[in-house]
Amino acid sequence: MKVGLLGEAPNDTGAIISLLKKNYPNLIFFELLKNIKTGDELSNQKTKTMLRLECSSKKPDIVLFIRDLDGFKTKKYRQKYLDRQGYYNEFKGCTHVKKTAFLLNIWEIESLIFADLQGFNQFYKCNCTYFGDVMKIKEPKEELFKYYRRYSNSDNAKIFELMDFQTVYNNCLFFKEFIDEFDTII
Repeated sequence: MKVGLLGEAPNDTGAIISLLKKNYPNLIFFELLKNIKTGDELSNQKTKTMLRLECSSKKPDIVLFIRDLDGFKTKKYRQKYLDRQGYYNEFKGCTHVKKTAFLLNIWEIESLIFADLQGFNQFYKCNCTYFGDVMKIKEPKEELFKYYRRYSNSDNAKIFELMDFQTVYNNCLFFKEFIDEFDTII
């Protein structure tokens, strides 16, 4: 089964692929639209056309959409949440793929690193800890810079390779909800 991933940046998509491969070794994961550099590029008509063409040629069985909410799932960010859901509902239709799922990262993908800091610690050879709810970290990328100044989001795929899938699943509700949805469609 082939699973295409569309994310806000190659660093995000590669990181999620690294994590998913651990739990789903029999699936083939690949990036869709590798030239997307920012989340804003995902929402335009040209991207929709390119996605339709790429899905037609690569023929994924499942398409996973990855976006950052850049906020919390609260009243204050309700419109942003509705906009992201609207994006997903609009774009999944243009893939002509029957099975899709949506990973909406609260704030940023770096929240997932906080769900299992052992991968981060192992990669950077440091000893950082966090014991709170990863979904309540405002701007997690900036928090990781505070933990370790040399952190770079271009290292995310390598960091995610070192993370434990089950630990992330247990410690991050939005990831758990995504995986539960993904499990129902595979």
